Amino acid sequence: MHALGVLIYLVLVIVIPGIPSYVIGQRRGVETPGLAFVPGVGPLLVLLWSVGRSGWLCLLAFVPIVNIVFWIWLAIIVPQTHGRSGWWSVGLIFLSVIVIWFYAFTLDTGSEGAATA
Repeated sequence: MHALGVLIYLVLVIVIPGIPSYVIGQRRGVETPGLAFVPGVGPLLVLLWSVGRSGWLCLLAFVPIVNIVFWIWLAIIVPQTHGRSGWWSVGLIFLSVIVIWFYAFTLDTGSEGAATA
């Protein structure tokens, strides 16, 4: 039973949160979208690369108070850079866990705004 608990943990913490970022990375031409499955910073790195920003910006997510501004900025810049409506920003700010899935799987394939690792 212990092995089942570990498997469930791995799926819930690593695989499921990484899928939308992986899809976004693939569709935007990020060089290494598979890094979205690295626990903690992987999905954020791929999102930053998909909008042509440095992966080092992910460190802002760990600074108290600054992280709130960073997440709001990211929710605004991602749809803008990908050529999507500003309404996506509202959804990403208020319902990010759900909206990111719809965002990823409705995003067109394109390379504008993509960066390499």
